[in-house]
Amino acid sequence: MLRCLLPVLALLTGCANECQDLCNNMADWAETECGETFPKEQVNDCLATYSNDNVSEMQLADCAEYSDRIDEEWSCDDLDTYFE
Repeated sequence: MLRCLLPVLALLTGCANECQDLCNNMADWAETECGETFPKEQVNDCLATYSNDNVSEMQLADCAEYSDRIDEEWSCDDLDTYFE
């Protein structure tokens, strides 16, 4: 039973890695800066794609670097491909 609860507890503690944080930050940025809302399923797909089992230390470092610079790297026009 405890083994079944561990994944749930991990989700509740907010143990997202840097790339998963970037998924959430980009979705938040799109909404606040561009008025676009990523569907929850799309955000969840991003979170699953960048789970700890799927990312390297180099990818985590890149995500950490760009997470604070979304507005420098992206414009609302860049998001058009996601909302066509």
